[in-house]
Amino acid sequence: MTFLTPLFFLGALALAVPVFIHLTNREKKEVVDFPSLMFLRRIPYRSVRRQKLRHLFLFALRCLALLLLVIAFARPFFDSPTAATAAALGPRDVVLVLDNSYSMGYENRLEAAKQQARSEIDGLSPDDRGSVVVFSDRAEIFSQSTLDREQLKAIIDGVELSASTTRFGPALKLAKKIVDESSLERTEVVLLSDFQRIGWEGDEDVWLSTGTEFRYENVGSPESDNAAVTSVILERDQASGRERLTASARVTYKASADEPPLTTQIALELDGRSLQSKPLELAPNSSTTVSFDPTTLPAGVVRGTVRLDDDKLSKDNAYHFVLWPGQSLSVLALEARSRRSLYVSRALALGDRPSFSMDSKQPNQLRAADLSGRDVVVLNDVPVVSAGAARLLEEFVSKGGGLVVVLGEASGRNSFTGAAARLLPAPPGASNDRSRDWGGTLSYLDYGSPVFEIFSAPHTGDFTAAKFFRYRSFETAVADGVLARFDDGAIALAEKRIGEGRVLVWTSTLDTFWNDLARQPVFLPFIHQLMKHAAGYTEANPWHTVGEVADLDRYLDMVTGQGERVRGSEARDYDLIVSAPSEDRTIIPETEERALLPLVEQGFYELRRAGTGSAALAAMSLAANLDAAESDLSSLDPEELRAAVALREMEPTESGDVGRTPAEQESRQGFWWYLLVAAFVLLAAETILSNRLSRSQTVIPGIV
Repeated sequence: MTFLTPLFFLGALALAVPVFIHLTNREKKEVVDFPSLMFLRRIPYRSVRRQKLRHLFLFALRCLALLLLVIAFARPFFDSPTAATAAALGPRDVVLVLDNSYSMGYENRLEAAKQQARSEIDGLSPDDRGSVVVFSDRAEIFSQSTLDREQLKAIIDGVELSASTTRFGPALKLAKKIVDESSLERTEVVLLSDFQRIGWEGDEDVWLSTGTEFRYENVGSPESDNAAVTSVILERDQASGRERLTASARVTYKASADEPPLTTQIALELDGRSLQSKPLELAPNSSTTVSFDPTTLPAGVVRGTVRLDDDKLSKDNAYHFVLWPGQSLSVLALEARSRRSLYVSRALALGDRPSFSMDSKQPNQLRAADLSGRDVVVLNDVPVVSAGAARLLEEFVSKGGGLVVVLGEASGRNSFTGAAARLLPAPPGASNDRSRDWGGTLSYLDYGSPVFEIFSAPHTGDFTAAKFFRYRSFETAVADGVLARFDDGAIALAEKRIGEGRVLVWTSTLDTFWNDLARQPVFLPFIHQLMKHAAGYTEANPWHTVGEVADLDRYLDMVTGQGERVRGSEARDYDLIVSAPSEDRTIIPETEERALLPLVEQGFYELRRAGTGSAALAAMSLAANLDAAESDLSSLDPEELRAAVALREMEPTESGDVGRTPAEQESRQGFWWYLLVAAFVLLAAETILSNRLSRSQTVIPGIV
């Protein structure tokens, strides 16, 4: 408590007045009328009684009344509006919103925020209730409206640094939910954070209810220097039968302009061993790319890390990745004429991510054993498809295989009839001759399809240079699955789903007989993408980002523990054990339709197949990295956030009434009125009591 005019305490000297009154002799004599005093002897009056205080209660009333008057004129007020309103307005419901995003690890900001949260809990009155919301990119209520102070402190003590980014919106929405549901009239939200700029976009649509007080504690600092590995580029190539890796890392250094350059070391680690280390010097607010020397990869799954020396925020100094062994797709070409698939086979021979193996066979020689282990079958300008072959191919596709149908010169209206007709989106029709107008061109490509996605960026491939002199049309319209069209609207590439697999129909040839696409630079990547999409192939990501949900079935579909190729259509008949970087284990039972794993930690996750006879299965890994955006420690003005979420009636405070003078604070509280009224009540009571005492006893000489 503070006093606006403390000099009025000199008025406390007035407390001597009632003491003087009570200690002063008040001699009163009765007057007796005598006709004459001549017969009386004069005897001097002597007081023999010791002076002492009497009527102590009356004395206390007088002293207390004078003391209240002095305090009232000294104009008391509370510096803390929390303490002031708590004393006057009753219990509160206080919501502590604690930030545990990974930027709070900078100089141990999280511990400073936790200490402030403990102070807030200690400041709660016995009737106040407390809640705790912990947030990063997501928010969670750990305790809601409880009177148990020890429980609140235990929750705060147990909060650990996360690997996620800052997002204020979800946390404030949960805080609003708590205060809206509170049965108490007084509600407060206290936000404890380092107030990173990236955490608030301004369009989160959060407003606290009228009457809710919003306060904050900023544990950040205006200027923060930090170095981080923000990305890694991995290039793999084959040399002398061994695979080699060339890694490059992007390093960013954020600091104020007057800071000295950063001097540190950056290292490349594979399977826990540091293979290369390079010195690095970076000026403030700059970035650079560091390239490591090519290194030979060991066999099997390889875990790698690019690491900087530790600084004030060490979590973003490491970037993890996992390299899977090169995979291969098996392709079977069914062709009536030899060497019809020459250009396709040569294009596939140059593939390395994945590599391709291709065999050729006459369509009338197709057997069920020929499809075992195959990923894609190419029907390359086949004149007729028998019913038996059609049933085998339909079953193959329905189980997850891919079928590429090339409609060329030999493929006419009668090539796909009966059971074979079910393989195509529509019956094939006559051929279109465009040789008279110097050939048609591709005018529409579905860049959303994996076949053409890699060509969507500028300077990644030009299909318009290819000339198509002949191509087939469909006899009926194809409504869905059109991936490419010619300039006259005819379909160039169509897709049809059958069960777990897909059929891709190309209406021209894949050689130089009907077009010159095979002579264009885009032919090789087009064939690779066509086969990968038909097979449903997806390359294993070297890393994921914390916050993503990883589809573990994609990893299991690529390689089993023994390195065998498996298909996604086959049901998982084993439990999956996932070990997080913190060594916490999660079991995904075989009854789960999809093996989905939320990534909440930075580092390597280990996957193992469990079940009968699976003890010897090798482990698989995936890497999770931090979102590099959180490494930028640029701060947000807390008042900007407060202005966005708090209504104008509410008090803008951080640790008190910021910006108000003592006179303004005292005038808003007005405690002196209550003290003045209490003093006058005591004086009135003192007057009544003293009058009664005077009438109820006989006054004799001496001390009252």
